[in-house]
Amino acid sequence: MFRILDLQEAVRPRGWPDHVDIAIPVAIESENGETWDQYLLEVKGGAAQIAKAHTAGEVRLTRRQLTVWYAGGYRTATAARLAGVDARSEAALKRLMCTTEYEPWLPDHF
Repeated sequence: MFRILDLQEAVRPRGWPDHVDIAIPVAIESENGETWDQYLLEVKGGAAQIAKAHTAGEVRLTRRQLTVWYAGGYRTATAARLAGVDARSEAALKRLMCTTEYEPWLPDHF
C-alpha cells in the first residue's frame, strides 16, 4: 500500500512511454475528499509533468483511483471504467490510459 504525498514530484520520475504525447486536464480528489483539484498532465518523449490548472478535468480520479493509475493498475480504459473512474468521454479516458504501457514499477506482490 502506498500514498502519493507530492503529486508533482511523484509524476516526474515515474517512467513514461517514449511515444506518448498527450496533454490532458485531470480532476483529482483533494486531500479532504470534499473538493476536486484541477491539474494538467503532460506526457511527452518519456517524461511527464503535472501542474495545477484552471481547466475542468476531462477525467476525474479519487485518491485511490489515482494511486491505482499511477502504479499501472488500469491496463485499459474498460478496466478503469469498471473501477469507477469518471470521464467526460471514452476518448479522454483512453488518452489517459495510454500512459499505462509499462508494467507497474512498484512491487505489488510480497
